[in-house]
Amino acid sequence: MIIPAIILSLVFASVGFLVTKNNARYILSGYNTMSEQQRSLVDIDGYLQFFKQFHLFLGISVFVLVMGICLFNANFAAIILGTYPLLAYCYFVLKGDRFFPDIKNRKIRTKVTVGILFLTTCGVGYLFFNGFKNSEILLEGNNLEITGMYGGKISRDKILDVKLVDELPKIIMKSNGFSAGDFRKGYFKTKDRKTVKLFVNKKENQILLLNTTEGDIYLSSSDVDSEDLFLRVKKWRGL
Repeated sequence: MIIPAIILSLVFASVGFLVTKNNARYILSGYNTMSEQQRSLVDIDGYLQFFKQFHLFLGISVFVLVMGICLFNANFAAIILGTYPLLAYCYFVLKGDRFFPDIKNRKIRTKVTVGILFLTTCGVGYLFFNGFKNSEILLEGNNLEITGMYGGKISRDKILDVKLVDELPKIIMKSNGFSAGDFRKGYFKTKDRKTVKLFVNKKENQILLLNTTEGDIYLSSSDVDSEDLFLRVKKWRGL
């Protein structure tokens, strides 16, 4: 969480210095497509000052908020990191519009942009809502089902072994999954280049390991004790 927060903070703060009066006609979105007559109506000095102040504040506030909240709740800090910049840009687009002339369709474009940003924020929030749910194991007949994001069913004959382990293998990258706060779900690459599937709440010390014909699956949940889950799965397999 610390590294993403630092990177995003530096990126946002740096953007504040990226656009200048000399290069605005080439790289400033909206302004670079205007005619010379329309540009003459833009308060470019006022806008660039607002642009710089906004991005400096966004960079500093992202770091302070995420680092402060992370001390108490890593999941909420991840939500802030994912949604706060999007909401901040809604404010930026609306407030920045006052520096530009009221040319044809500009107000409509502004509303559409804010609408897209808001819907994206809702989508990111929904992703976190699902990602921060503990995965469950349901034992039904000959199938073991893992619920939630990246879940699915595994037939009994595909499970080769069941173990309890104290830690995950060394993870080097996420190949297709969700990783934020205390949770990791989906497919991850290990140091020895194996692909494993995780449904892990990092607050839990013990982790259930399922060795299957399709690869290793690790699961832990704050809703159920890992040892109890281990005994249930062993009994279901007839061991």
